[in-house]
Amino acid sequence: MYNNQMLKIEQSYILKKYEKTLTTKEYFERFVFYDETLESCKKCEMYGKNWSCPPFEYNPSSYWKKYQNIHLIFMQLHYDKFITEDTHSPEDIDTILHLTLFNEKTKMLQSIRKRIRENENPIDCKILSTGYCNICPSCSKNEGKPCRYPKNRLNSIESIGALVTKTVEEVFDKEIMWIDMQKGKIPEYLSLLMGVLY
Repeated sequence: MYNNQMLKIEQSYILKKYEKTLTTKEYFERFVFYDETLESCKKCEMYGKNWSCPPFEYNPSSYWKKYQNIHLIFMQLHYDKFITEDTHSPEDIDTILHLTLFNEKTKMLQSIRKRIRENENPIDCKILSTGYCNICPSCSKNEGKPCRYPKNRLNSIESIGALVTKTVEEVFDKEIMWIDMQKGKIPEYLSLLMGVLY
């Protein structure tokens, strides 16, 4: 893709953001089903290849027991018609996702970290991202070595058992839409769910 096309893609959506805080106890009881999310994780190419992904050397429920609350951040990227009405190659879809969805993920992580740093009273917390951790260009797990930055490692909310679709539907009264890779179609909007346990 040429630079002007990439710029057009970067400006091709409207971001809508919703936030909600629940007690960790309530969230765990309603939305955490580790055995169910584990089966989904097993189908992912990153399963067992990233320190933030299952199988874990620890019990992931320990995160839910350690913290009192979870602050959820749900974002929708509503795309312009030239994105949703066109048919895209897998390579173009990858480019679109990097310039939009993954870019917003990075910006939100930066914003969360900034809010934590600037908090007058330092808090013990755990950021829950989306997808696998990509702090390092290559995860040290594949080299048989320990995690380089265990305190900064980013688990996705689903990797430790949370049902994302159920959360989005019941907490935010929203629906998740999916990319149709076979048809090369991007839906009206795509979503990100992130959180902070504290």
